Amino acid sequence: MTLIATDTTAVPEGIIKPNYPRNCWWVATTSTQLGREPLALTMLDTKVVLFRKEDGTVAALEDRCPHRWAPLSSGKVVGDAIQCGYHGFTFDATGSCVRIPSQTQIPSRCKVRAYTAVDKPPFVWVWMGDPEKIVEGPPVEAEWPADPNYSSWSGETLAHGNYMLLKENVLDLTHFGYVHATSFKILDWVGAPTVTVTEDQVSFRQDFKECNLPPMFAEVTAIGMQKKVNRYNYGSYVSPALNVATLDIEDLNAEPGKRTHFKFRVLHVTTPETPTRFRYMWFGGFDIPDMDPVTLNMCKTLTEIGFAEDKAIIEAVHRNIMEDPRHLDYPEIIVATDQAAIQARRKLMAQIEKDTAE
Repeated sequence: MTLIATDTTAVPEGIIKPNYPRNCWWVATTSTQLGREPLALTMLDTKVVLFRKEDGTVAALEDRCPHRWAPLSSGKVVGDAIQCGYHGFTFDATGSCVRIPSQTQIPSRCKVRAYTAVDKPPFVWVWMGDPEKIVEGPPVEAEWPADPNYSSWSGETLAHGNYMLLKENVLDLTHFGYVHATSFKILDWVGAPTVTVTEDQVSFRQDFKECNLPPMFAEVTAIGMQKKVNRYNYGSYVSPALNVATLDIEDLNAEPGKRTHFKFRVLHVTTPETPTRFRYMWFGGFDIPDMDPVTLNMCKTLTEIGFAEDKAIIEAVHRNIMEDPRHLDYPEIIVATDQAAIQARRKLMAQIEKDTAE
């Protein structure tokens, strides 16, 4: 598909309405953030409570006691169950009530919905839809931060806007020269990348031959900013929850005994709470084991600055949509650099339609 500057398309209603398929793996939290204490979250307009059982596996339940509707997360974990903090009703990991302190008989309807949860570091994933529709585990593309050959850092923020605004943002890197001009200082992403679409994913790729490295990459690799390198940038919309990006660096004139190739990777994780609010989690890392703490902190700080810039522009777009009386009744101009984002939007809508049909 070729898109030109005169093409227009309507912004999908999902930008301000629910546009998240439930038959999908979504990230609840990072593996290190979840322990035995109840963790209350909002995922896809649903209040959920998570906790670890005694064997370390994860339980995920709807966070609403069916007795007087108190949040179960205000209670405590007892063994492999959670006890409501209001009247002591206790529910096991399947959502069944196993104890009512004031009586021995437990009504058959006294239960809460349970969700399938899987801990695959660095994330805890939850399947929010029909458990019979689970055909495979969470995306393997998210597992590299657990690899000891990588030094990585992470962060999280709450953003106001539809989560697809962020996902489309990371599929069009031409914004770097404007939004991140003084942070990442990558100024050569100006052309349209090559875009490929498979049954499951939308991917982009752009190669830069004999170019100079931006400051962070020049410092981490010790190549410097003066030497010429080949840089290969590529990424994918993996699922509604996950986008990945990679930057491969090839040193064309490495000194004898020095590394010639480096890899920088990023995970962009989005978990919508509502149509207009989402949690954004990320991991960044280089294939350099045991990176020194000073350099690692520099990378983390710069990434936080850069992603705060993304958040600011996305929230500004969201305010424009919500405060303009026309809302979505406004033309959206599509250009060649939007190909990956538009294809991802179509992929998402097809998945939602499939969910609805089933």
